[in-house]
Amino acid sequence: MNRRAVLGVGAAAGLSAVAGCLTGTFGDEASDDIVLGPPDDVEDRGEPIYPTHGDPFPSFELPDPVQETTVDIDEIDECLLCTAFFASCPAECIPLIDSLSTVQANTLEQGIDDQARFLAITFDPERDTADELSHHAGLLDVDLEAGNWHYLRPEDHERAKSVVEDDLGIPFEREELGDEYDFLHITVTFLVNPNGYVERSYRGENPDPTEMTNDLEQVLDDWE
Repeated sequence: MNRRAVLGVGAAAGLSAVAGCLTGTFGDEASDDIVLGPPDDVEDRGEPIYPTHGDPFPSFELPDPVQETTVDIDEIDECLLCTAFFASCPAECIPLIDSLSTVQANTLEQGIDDQARFLAITFDPERDTADELSHHAGLLDVDLEAGNWHYLRPEDHERAKSVVEDDLGIPFEREELGDEYDFLHITVTFLVNPNGYVERSYRGENPDPTEMTNDLEQVLDDWE
């Protein structure tokens, strides 16, 4: 049996409990200032614990150790595509970041790379150093030279919990494995318009890069 599947059996209840504490945090401040209509699966989602269509995207400020800068969400005027991950993830984070890097490549090909920003927030600051994140970029074809991709690294575990779990509604749980450790977590990717409202929340480890690119283009077309 897959190692992560084994972990999931023992910790699913704990992760569900964490998620349950966050339910209802978002959804009270929906804005008309959005471009895309509601997603087709909106009725099947129940009450998501993360911001969804029409919700304001949370404000936060985090360092980018690779680009040696700090990113303040409130100072970004472009569209955002944002997710949370950890670089040593052996499973779901690989296709997740691969999909996002494909969207980045699409924006470069179409000449709209200056209108979009890609944020990948690690919730494993202990291991995800600048060198490790740079190596991760090479493995998954992230174009750091484009200047529109940021690996964001919270200062410590507590800050990661504050931003990723409390602000973004993406619960994660550290699992000790002897001398090593792993994480149980959900996967969500946000498309945020230039006014700071969520146009789409793509749930799952394999968000469709074509769908994300098309949605991004539609939002940008409306802002021209």
